[in-house]
Amino acid sequence: MAQSAVRSPFGLRNLASLPAFLAVAVLLLLPGLAQAASVDLRQGWEYRWGDSPFSADGVPLWTLEPDSRAWKAIDFPSNPPGREGRENVWYRITLPAGEWRDPVLYIYSVDLIVEAYLDGRRIYRFGRFDAQGRGQFAGWPWHMITLPAESVGKTLYFRIYSNYYDIGLWGEVRLMERMELIGDILQHSASELATGSFSLCLALLSLLFALLQAQRRLFLAIALHALASGGMAIGNSQARLLLLNQPLLWEYVAAGSYFLVPVAMAMLLEQWLSGALGRLFRAFWRFYLLYLVGALALSLTGLVALSDTYPVFDLLFVLSLPLLLVPAWRYRKRASTEQRAILAANALLTLLLLISMAVAHGVLPWSRVPLSWGAFAFTLAIVAISLRHYIRTQRALQTLNASLEAKVRARTAELETLAARESGRARALEFCSRKNGILEGLVAALQGCRRLQDTHRLLGAGLAELCRPIRGCLYLHDDGAGYRLADCWDYPDAERPAARIASERELHGADRRYWCFPLAFEHLRLGRRPLGLLALQVGDAGLAIDAEFSHGMLHNLLERGVERINLALSMLSLQEELGRFSYEDALTGLKNRRFLDDLLAREIRLAQRRQAPLSVILCDIDHFKRFNDTHGHAAGDEALRVVARQLGGLLRQTDIACRYGGEEFVIVMPAAGLEDCRQRAEALRRAVAAAPFQFEGSALGPITLSAGVACWPDSAGDPHQLLASADKALYLAKQRGRDRVECVV
Repeated sequence: MAQSAVRSPFGLRNLASLPAFLAVAVLLLLPGLAQAASVDLRQGWEYRWGDSPFSADGVPLWTLEPDSRAWKAIDFPSNPPGREGRENVWYRITLPAGEWRDPVLYIYSVDLIVEAYLDGRRIYRFGRFDAQGRGQFAGWPWHMITLPAESVGKTLYFRIYSNYYDIGLWGEVRLMERMELIGDILQHSASELATGSFSLCLALLSLLFALLQAQRRLFLAIALHALASGGMAIGNSQARLLLLNQPLLWEYVAAGSYFLVPVAMAMLLEQWLSGALGRLFRAFWRFYLLYLVGALALSLTGLVALSDTYPVFDLLFVLSLPLLLVPAWRYRKRASTEQRAILAANALLTLLLLISMAVAHGVLPWSRVPLSWGAFAFTLAIVAISLRHYIRTQRALQTLNASLEAKVRARTAELETLAARESGRARALEFCSRKNGILEGLVAALQGCRRLQDTHRLLGAGLAELCRPIRGCLYLHDDGAGYRLADCWDYPDAERPAARIASERELHGADRRYWCFPLAFEHLRLGRRPLGLLALQVGDAGLAIDAEFSHGMLHNLLERGVERINLALSMLSLQEELGRFSYEDALTGLKNRRFLDDLLAREIRLAQRRQAPLSVILCDIDHFKRFNDTHGHAAGDEALRVVARQLGGLLRQTDIACRYGGEEFVIVMPAAGLEDCRQRAEALRRAVAAAPFQFEGSALGPITLSAGVACWPDSAGDPHQLLASADKALYLAKQRGRDRVECVV
């Protein structure tokens, strides 16, 4: 069986104290902690059957095509329709917006192994996938996926493999703060840990009595029942991973305890019934004991998966349940008060087991089934009997209780020390998180600029907010003239820095010490070019922050921030340079075909979203080939430039003209109806025909245009067919004699 690859929820060492009292000690601290509202992610899911191919550097290709129609909506990411034997499925969801300090994604359970991806990068893995996308069962733990601070609003992908009858996430999925999740886990597990711990103590005492008392088989049955109850309570408790981060080991504990329940129940009934019924229950518990040993042995040797032993057991248990319940019901009338209490506890545990089976197999909707109540009821019954018959054990229990209370006090003191230490760390993390948020906003604003010159104002305001409480200034580079002061913050007027400096060295005087961070960008042709200089005064007057935050920590934070700013500036410079080459037609100065494709796709989306019309004019210079053959290609090029100038003079500010290819031009007119578009095309046709055209001192006669007009939704039911509709109209204009405007309705 493959080892689990789940990460420890806390990142702490395994705890050695008793589980019940650890939960109680931690819960004493929880009321004082601020609780943030968690987000239940039960909407917005999509699924896709199969497994994604991966790129050479390990990026799943499905995460790079978020708009693929292969994804289908689903209410909850579990058991999508149409499985048909498939063992691989992907889910995805867009994380909701919110302000989180330490966000995590909580998943109750997964069938069977999972990987999580964000921005194409794997951020979580439970279990191991082989080259075929398969893997071994590694347990059913809860999952806490640490999310990066910048993950809000992004799409999170889950890769799932399961050869089990369930496939996908299970139970509940919530976005919440890490400390809130830990608090929830401990709160939900407190009763289970307490009941389980007490049941295990009861099992130990019953084993001792089995060795010392005459009714050995009765006490052995009670010990097995208490052991099964305690094992199920702790093995199914979510806090088990906080004690020992071995999910598969805990699954064996839970499975063994679960399979032990009918053994213990049948052994108890065997003690009270004789004759044929006694022999029936003896065969009953021996059969289930054989199943317990066989199932665990086969799964440990890898012949079967542990997960596959549950459905078989559930079916056997339900089918054989009448053999347990009917004799027990008949026996209740002649049973003693103590036996009735045990039978009632068994009945409650059986009912809870049946409900749990129904939930696990999808018969009932998912909910937390309190199996610990059955264990608790059985424990109460045994305790009542024990208090009645074994008063002598009180002194030993009191001693044990005092010892446990001392451990609780010691653990409480340790947790208080840990909480104080974590409080200081949380303050430092909050400071860094706040600064990182400011940096993210500044970088996003820089990326939204079109030119490097547009970044100067943003840098002044953004760097001031990023660097406070350190006062400083921003100098911008002047070619050949050093640096000029662009902005400064938190300086008294008498101490205002110099308006111009030749270099960084001029900043450092006898009574001043600066941190200087160069702002620069990589130019496509000229290489690294300076943009400015960030200077921060870190003397006694300039640095006024909490003593817990070291200079080194703040310097590293700002250094990394400036690196990201420089990278954003370099990307902007690259985009600015490439934009000049990739979207302009060199002959006419109009936008080219590549720009048109991007523009039209964007305008179509906007028109559909706003339900506003979108019109297109496709025009063509009449007899352009004959014109070229007659007057030469140089004259033809001048004719194209003349038409381009006419286009620029007649269009609205929102209209965009592009050279479509050869002698064809396309004008995109957002929010323009069919009639407005036709009138604009007609005005363009008349203007081109009336424009005098001379080349090299010779009049070459007028140039005429034929134009086709199309509008969505008037003449094209599908906005993606606008150009095709305009092309049909243009063809009609040529058929009807050219030098005219036609439209197709």
